Amino acid sequence: MSLEVAGEYYSRFCEILQSDSVSFLFLLGTSFPAALLLKYLPSPTAKQIFSITIALIQTYLICAADTLLPILLCICSYITLRIAPKRVCGRLIFHVSFSFLLIFKLLVFSGMFIPSYLVDSVLLLMVLRVCSYGYDYQLDRVLEGDIKDSKPSQICSLFDYFGYCFCFVGYWTGPFFTYQTYNKMLHSKTLIRSSKLALAHMKPMLILLPLHMLQNTYNSLDYTMEEEFLNKTFLYKFIYLVAGFWTFKVKFYGGWVIAEAICIACNLGTVEKEDGTIDYSSIINIDIYNTELQWELAQCVRSWNKTVQQWMKTYVYDTTHLPKSVRTDFVFGLSAFWHGIRPGYYLTFLSAPPMIKLQQKVGNLTRKAREKSQDLEMSVQLDLGTSSERPLSCTVLHA
Repeated sequence: MSLEVAGEYYSRFCEILQSDSVSFLFLLGTSFPAALLLKYLPSPTAKQIFSITIALIQTYLICAADTLLPILLCICSYITLRIAPKRVCGRLIFHVSFSFLLIFKLLVFSGMFIPSYLVDSVLLLMVLRVCSYGYDYQLDRVLEGDIKDSKPSQICSLFDYFGYCFCFVGYWTGPFFTYQTYNKMLHSKTLIRSSKLALAHMKPMLILLPLHMLQNTYNSLDYTMEEEFLNKTFLYKFIYLVAGFWTFKVKFYGGWVIAEAICIACNLGTVEKEDGTIDYSSIINIDIYNTELQWELAQCVRSWNKTVQQWMKTYVYDTTHLPKSVRTDFVFGLSAFWHGIRPGYYLTFLSAPPMIKLQQKVGNLTRKAREKSQDLEMSVQLDLGTSSERPLSCTVLHA
């Protein structure tokens, strides 16, 4: 086969991978078996080399030349880590990485740069990893679990840092995990046989995958970017966006369930208890039951993208010097920027804090009356549950 023919086949293969569903199946088909194999490798170095190789191959096949973007972010943050004073290195890496994101998003928004599919997701999750390492190093808790008993920690080698940034587990969809969790997985001498548990964890996909395919056929979010949709009536667009939010959620439910199963498969974030059961709560990113059935927006938010919320609390809310009265609003605003610069993100995240406060106030004012009337209790829960969906539905807005 000539090089020209091989190059043509490769180009076609890359075009096929740009499809949302095909990319999803490709990442699942490579990541899950790789995770099963990872825990059996003989040494931490072998695990790192294998993990980096899988991540780079996946990235290059889907993102092509844009693979250089996460590599550049990793190197820039490591240089900052090396040259910055320890007492401020976490904050400096935070500013460097989010400035990198800002430039990237502005170039994309202005049309000056058209990124490859999914490279944005890779950059978002890598920002979480590099910022967490910077702050953990600054606070002497890179390898120690308890900051009170920790000693001054040393900066890891570029190879170890690169291995953490480019660990294929959680690389595309999350969940987020710290360097401590990653390091424990590398050096663990206890082999937890979690393959069956990982497969069992993916049982919801038997419902989520057909549901996503059905919804995407009749309620495609891509349609909201077309001129025809913008010319529809307000009521039509409102109903379509509400339904579209369900399509949006089901897609993420499926991605996170599989990502959690991949973590379980390679023993990342898993702990075997004395009774033989396996605890993997640290890598759980979604609680579907509470996200759907909790009537308070605050409870719904806590059940969604849980590891990123923990990152926001640990590295933003707890480290900022802003007054506590505005910290929550700042965290939600930063979360909106982290997701993107489309209006829908800001409508969602900036409307959530006042909606949460309003729901809490209504709940407190009606508590005594609700205790006496079951009908009133159900009515209030229905009203609050419906109002919880409205700010979140704005997430699907593209313009």
